[in-house]
Parts: sequence; C-alpha cells; structure tokens
Amino acid sequence: MKDLLLVTDLDHTLVGDRYALARLNQTLRALRSRIDLVYATGRSLAGARQLQQEEDLLEPEGWATGVGSSLLWCGEPDLAWDRQLQHHWDRSALSALLANRSDLILQPASEQTTYKLSFELAKPLTGTAAHQFEQRLQATLGQANLQAQVVFSSGHQLDLLPPAAGKGAVSGYLQQKLGLRPDQVLCCGDSGNDRSMLGGPWWGVMVSNARPELLAWWRQVRPDTLLRSPYHHAGAILHALGTLPLL
Repeated sequence: MKDLLLVTDLDHTLVGDRYALARLNQTLRALRSRIDLVYATGRSLAGARQLQQEEDLLEPEGWATGVGSSLLWCGEPDLAWDRQLQHHWDRSALSALLANRSDLILQPASEQTTYKLSFELAKPLTGTAAHQFEQRLQATLGQANLQAQVVFSSGHQLDLLPPAAGKGAVSGYLQQKLGLRPDQVLCCGDSGNDRSMLGGPWWGVMVSNARPELLAWWRQVRPDTLLRSPYHHAGAILHALGTLPLL
C-alpha cells in the first residue's frame, strides 16, 4: 500500500504552466513508490491520452475520465465502479427529456459515454444565473422522476451523471479500494466539476487560476481541508505537497 493517493484534474490544473509541470513531474518521479497518481478529467480517455502525449504527462495508475463516469485502473476497466454507476441511471430518458431545449446544445458523440450526457449552453452563464439554472434543471428532472447529478463548469459546459458518479465519488471509491485514510488523499482542481472532490473529507488544493463558479462555491462552503493556493496550475500541487501534512 502506498502513502498517498493524488487525484488531479488536467486542463488548467495540472496542465497550463509547463515550467511548473516539469518541476512537479520531477518531484513525483522521486516519490512514485509512495504515490498512486490519478487523472480525473472531463475529457474522454482518448482526449486525455492525447493531452498526455502533448504535455509529456506521467503515466498514472488511474484514469477517471468523463467527469468520473469511467475508471481505468492499472490499464484495466474497473468493473466494480462500472456496476456502481448503473443504479438509478436512465440515460435514454434523460436524453429524450432534454432533446428539444433551445438553451442546450448536445456535445459531439466523442464526448458522450454510457454514464455521461453532455451539453453546451447556448448562452454562457456565471454566478447567480448559473446557480439558478442548475436549480431549475434539477427541478425539471425531479418532475420527470429522473435522477442525475447536474455538473456545471467553465460557464458553458453541462454534464449529467449517474447519482453515484463524479470526481468526488471516484476519489472516495479509490480511497476505500486502496485502504487509505482520508488524510492520505489529495485532490486538485480549478472548475465547477471539481467541487465534489475538493469538498470531500480528504485534503484538497484549489489553484489560484480557479474558475469563477469554483471560487463562488469556495466562498460559500470553505472546507477546512481545502487549501486555496496562491500558485497556479501545477505550481499549486507542488505547494500542497510541500505545505500539507501528506508525506
């Protein structure tokens, strides 16, 4: 068993500052015998692999892609995680319910998965307007007796996930799978789809370049275990590794 589970978002968290990323990679290489590394991203697995090649990212133990709707562990699909996502999930009914809305644009097939239904907003929303939109959409789902997580990020991206999915859920699943305590987990993120993992019972770090929707959530919730780093991108992860009681 290793000493730390490091779960990080990719775009605008791990990736965005190549100098800081090179320094972090050097640190992680020296600690690889003690750390399990997981990339948790809204990207598809193919898109995440492409980014790995472009940015020279380390090979992780885990790929939690599609906003935590798919998990690959040590190169193999995690079937127990997949079974967990099946409960209370009716993708076809959700798709039919939202098909004709003028405010939602279905994302390309490459961004859709069995356990993720993804849209772009026709008009970007921030702040109170974004929060109200989420509430109205949840009410619409409730009236149709459908269950789904509504994950809004970057002002224009909307993902519907099974109730048991998400970056926070997959982080908790891996913590238990690996037999770790919450204080042996560090999650890192920058946007609204990182809220669930940054608000967990483990350590978290929010990059200084965080999106407005994540900052608004942080101001409201302020978890005791979440570090708001003054550093951006991979520099914030380095800051957390050097500041928090992790290793």
